Amino acid sequence: MSNHYTSTKRMQRLILKGPIVKTLFLLGLPLMLTNVFQMCYSLADTYWLGQYVGEVGVAATTLAWPLVFFFVSFAGGMAVAGTSLVSQYTGMKNKREVKRSAGQVLVIMSLIAISVSILGILLADLVLDFMGAQPEVFENSSVYIKIIFISMPFMFVIQSFAAVMRGWGDTKTPMLISAVSVVINLILDPFLIIGIGPFPELGVAGAAIATVISRAVGAAICIYVLFWGRQSLRIAFKHLKLQKEKVKQILRVGLPASAGQSMVALGFVFIMSFVAYYGTDVLAAHGVGTRVINIVFIITMGLAMASTAMIGQNLGANKIKRAERILNRTILVAAVFLIACSTFFYIFNEQLYSIFIPDRDVIAYSNTFMITFGISIIGFGIFNSVQAAYRASGRTIPSMIMGLIRLWGLRVPLAYLFGFVLGWGIGGIWLGLGVSNFASAVIALAWAATGSWKSGVVEKKVPDIREPLA
Repeated sequence: MSNHYTSTKRMQRLILKGPIVKTLFLLGLPLMLTNVFQMCYSLADTYWLGQYVGEVGVAATTLAWPLVFFFVSFAGGMAVAGTSLVSQYTGMKNKREVKRSAGQVLVIMSLIAISVSILGILLADLVLDFMGAQPEVFENSSVYIKIIFISMPFMFVIQSFAAVMRGWGDTKTPMLISAVSVVINLILDPFLIIGIGPFPELGVAGAAIATVISRAVGAAICIYVLFWGRQSLRIAFKHLKLQKEKVKQILRVGLPASAGQSMVALGFVFIMSFVAYYGTDVLAAHGVGTRVINIVFIITMGLAMASTAMIGQNLGANKIKRAERILNRTILVAAVFLIACSTFFYIFNEQLYSIFIPDRDVIAYSNTFMITFGISIIGFGIFNSVQAAYRASGRTIPSMIMGLIRLWGLRVPLAYLFGFVLGWGIGGIWLGLGVSNFASAVIALAWAATGSWKSGVVEKKVPDIREPLA
């Protein structure tokens, strides 16, 4: 416990006083690895399904993703509240409020998770029908979604734990738990998808069942660590008792973030229906391409999440100028990295596609995807860096508005315009997605320049209650 406590306290000092880029990577590296592990869920499913089920299996999970993402967005919004409040109270050194915020976020997210799980199962077939899934893809995707939604309570617990620990300055513990969960998934995938030994061949359903089991184990570990683990932040059952003022504070930050992210996710449902119109091969190509690009987003997302914790703690400590420098450095690092990655993806797109699926018809679309959409990822990196600053401050309404403009004002209309109105086909849809990334980056930079993110939502006059940490 002593070593872990010392490490966390050292990280908190670096966040407030250390070199910015170095601290971004020190705090962000475990987050990047956590994102890598989470990506392994999707990549493992894509690989085994692509090799042994074919494009139908890949298309089924690709079509399922927007609906799953829509409901997961509610968890993401409340996680923003957890990171924002915990990081600002940590900067203020108000330890009682850190623990109260952590406990309340966990309870609220657990309650939401149960509702999300039920709604997702009930609405799955309706949404798939709306997206125009072909019969074979529909059947597989429906089974996959309904099993995945069983795991939502486990997933929400993991997300709330990670958000709280991130705000506190501990990104290593969630990383290690995520690693355990992913290893379990990687081991189970081939056994349940292909049917090795005594295991039945379950195909797409097997991929979903492996995810449920691995997330259940991860959630159990999170609960144990949060209440009984040997670490610097440990809450008690008394912190789980819902308190009106604290719930209102969390919802004030979390609901706009949840609404914004869920409306963005709903936009992806429309986009996926556009892509599905062009058939299973195109849908599989889109799924593989987005998974390849998401590999590099784990780096920039890790930096953005680290930036959220750093900006939040510095706002809590009233170090506004340093918070400004953190945002500027995050944007610069993300932009340089993504320029290099988009170039690499364009040059080696066919080789990357062939790793996941051997179908030549699918691979044939890779060049179009990467040149119309892949080169635009720098825009999303900049956009996400600015949103991190607003999430850190708890000013989630501007973040929500930016997300809605990006999806409903730019992405969906442009994809439809280029793909269907102008008749440019799937290349036009992907071009619309790319243009929306660049345009949203410009909007985000202009919004950040107003400085409206520089004031936090935590009342600075709250006294420092020096409750023991563990």
